[in-house]
Amino acid sequence: MNDRDIRRAERATRVQIFGKEYAADFAALPKAAECFTALDPIIVKLPAVKVGQLRTPVGKQTLLDALFLDFKDIARTARAIALDEPGFFSAAFRFPGDYSETTCTTHADSLLELLEDNTAPIADGGDSPAQLTEKAALRSKFIAYALPADFVEDLRSDRDAIDETNTAKHADNFEGVQSTKAIDLLLGEVQSLVTRLDAIMQNLYRRNPEKLRAWQSASHIERAPVREKKTQGTITPPPAP
Repeated sequence: MNDRDIRRAERATRVQIFGKEYAADFAALPKAAECFTALDPIIVKLPAVKVGQLRTPVGKQTLLDALFLDFKDIARTARAIALDEPGFFSAAFRFPGDYSETTCTTHADSLLELLEDNTAPIADGGDSPAQLTEKAALRSKFIAYALPADFVEDLRSDRDAIDETNTAKHADNFEGVQSTKAIDLLLGEVQSLVTRLDAIMQNLYRRNPEKLRAWQSASHIERAPVREKKTQGTITPPPAP
């Protein structure tokens, strides 16, 4: 099981534990109990289907889920910024209309064009000093609302992972490919259950910030460690005299 899937599976286990710990809160909420009950057999199946999957590429759905989380963070923060800056939440930050790969990558490219510095020479289409300053100011608005300082780098990493998967040579390991598909399917079911549970928890605990924080901690997918930035094609400047 690859690192991304491991983090998603760990999220499923945390949600399962949360459901058992706070089960009394859901006694009168059959929809919540139904979701937590449906989660149990999925968690049981995950270890069995991961056999043979270890050396296969990251599942495409996993990569799209990562982009979806980036979009969600950015859109939610843009709405908050718009409270002080009417019109800020434009179509550029709005969720894409569907969840297809083409739509997701197109939306990611659009966000990166707005937020990411283009350090190519200006003659080759790179940003001018004024554009770099404007983008830094735009990113700072999001960071002020507690988005990680490297949230654009995260978006770039998740976007590039799609291309890397599309251009990688896939191993002819049928069992591994089938395991990858099975894991994607199971973790997709987990995502659907967590989405339903999140709506319930946000409403149930809206006046109980402590329990709401506990739910958010359980249902959050951990970020991967920051990958070392590639320096290919760059020239190290000489030391200052």
